[in-house]
Amino acid sequence: MRGGYANFIVHNRKGTLLISTAHIKPKHWGSEPAAFQPSAIHQWLARRRITISLVGFTTLVLFNVFVMQTIPRNPLAITSLGSLAGSGLLWIGLAVRSWSAGTLNKSRELTMVGPYSLVRNPLYVGSFMMMMGFCILCRDWPTMLFVAGPMSYLYWKQVRFEEDKLSRMFPLQWDDYIQSTPRFVPVRLNRAVLGGWSLFEWQRNREHQAVVASLLGVLGIWAWFVLRTST
Repeated sequence: MRGGYANFIVHNRKGTLLISTAHIKPKHWGSEPAAFQPSAIHQWLARRRITISLVGFTTLVLFNVFVMQTIPRNPLAITSLGSLAGSGLLWIGLAVRSWSAGTLNKSRELTMVGPYSLVRNPLYVGSFMMMMGFCILCRDWPTMLFVAGPMSYLYWKQVRFEEDKLSRMFPLQWDDYIQSTPRFVPVRLNRAVLGGWSLFEWQRNREHQAVVASLLGVLGIWAWFVLRTST
């Protein structure tokens, strides 16, 4: 038998025949290759993406500071195109993240308003902009390559994992949503973009941590710039 359904006949006390159906699993099935190995890899990467990102990011930044001894851009300068580009990407990315975090209802409903009416993954878009902004301010090209390469791959795996999960959680809405909303790059505006933001959701999703971290990061870059240019 290759596996399938088999019928069993059972007698109850009254003599009535009860017919039940059971699924039979052949013994050789246990020796087949694991069907969910890709998903297991995706889950492993998803669980550890923050750790992998922090280790890689920190290592490259320390290399840039102590080995390359790079002089960063002044994040407060308004006459430098490089500083304006880096700061602009950083603060716009943070604004996109805050907008997204204040609109997102995690696992309770499929969020399709606010930034989620423009792209399906606005939090990752904002995060990517912030990381590139920091790299420009730090003149850190090795880390920029790390962000554009390995980190982009990790977050791409995370996006695929999350979208697969959402498609199973919200099957009635998902197909229409992905047909009308791109993953990362918006193609059109709509009325839904104006709704859905809540300070309560912003706080519940702990987005204030990103704001504090960004302010400390900019302060650190400024102190680094002052230290390197005053010696």
